[in-house]
Amino acid sequence: MREGKTVMGVKRMHEFEKLLTEEQAIKLAAFRDRRIAHDAFQDALTKIANFHQTGRHAARPGILTMVGETGAGKTSIIEDYCNLHNESGQFKKVLFVIVPESCTVKNLAASILMALGDLSSVKGTRQDMELRIKDYVDRTGVEMLIFDEFQHLTNRGSAKRQYDAADWLKTQVEILRKPIVFAGLPEVHNIFALNPQLETRRNGKIGIMPFDLDTEESRKSVFLFFHMLNKHLPLPRPELSALNDPNAIKYVVDENKGLLGYMMKVVHHATEKALIDGDETLRFRHLHDAVGELGAVTFEVGQATIRPGKNKISKNKNGGKDGLYGIL
Repeated sequence: MREGKTVMGVKRMHEFEKLLTEEQAIKLAAFRDRRIAHDAFQDALTKIANFHQTGRHAARPGILTMVGETGAGKTSIIEDYCNLHNESGQFKKVLFVIVPESCTVKNLAASILMALGDLSSVKGTRQDMELRIKDYVDRTGVEMLIFDEFQHLTNRGSAKRQYDAADWLKTQVEILRKPIVFAGLPEVHNIFALNPQLETRRNGKIGIMPFDLDTEESRKSVFLFFHMLNKHLPLPRPELSALNDPNAIKYVVDENKGLLGYMMKVVHHATEKALIDGDETLRFRHLHDAVGELGAVTFEVGQATIRPGKNKISKNKNGGKDGLYGIL
């Protein structure tokens, strides 16, 4: 009995040895919060800024769309832009609205009012809500509106509901006379097909593409991104890191189909493993183990009808890639 307790005690002690120290946790949190501005990120911010500034002076500012796959980095771009232009404790110049699932005109109006700070956002008739939106936008000095998860207008509900929502938004574009950004998955384009009049108000498109290694130029861009990321690695020997190895970078990009959000999750999880191991740098085995635990991206990038959790096609156990990365 004592021997059993001793074994259990040793096991528990080993489990606790895998806990991050307070210092490690702080460094890892800072690493996770750090945002590396790659070329597409900077380009999108510039296009939004130009649309914003021009729209402040235009009689009909119109619409800008920003689309990309799940994990491509759209929300990070929006958050950075909002943080740059909205001061704490002040009214928001850039209003960020998340479009709810199963969206109706009324709960979309309520989402806008909630973002504006209306404590009674769900109350009132649709007409009353519309009047309050206009009043709040004018009084608080909103300069631009950004709608994220905009595909929710098209992927649920009847065609009539979708058309009504598109028609209502077209009316709001005319009433508010503010530049408006619609961001989301590629299905965002469907809302413009439903309502051609909305399309006539679209002044520009931003496409956030996955990272790829197909050309010399794109490879340089990807390697530069990982080089910049590696400089902030919370480990004592970043110069020895796998993030400097083209083969390791190719592995991370391929397993995550170039989607930034998924790649970053792998790097963050691998870094945590390196810290727990007490390693001086990030090794390929840490990246490999992180992919194994988190899972590779299996949905088809570029096909708007296939999303995470909906792909039923089974993947070959080896994925056809074991021979490519013999650097464990």
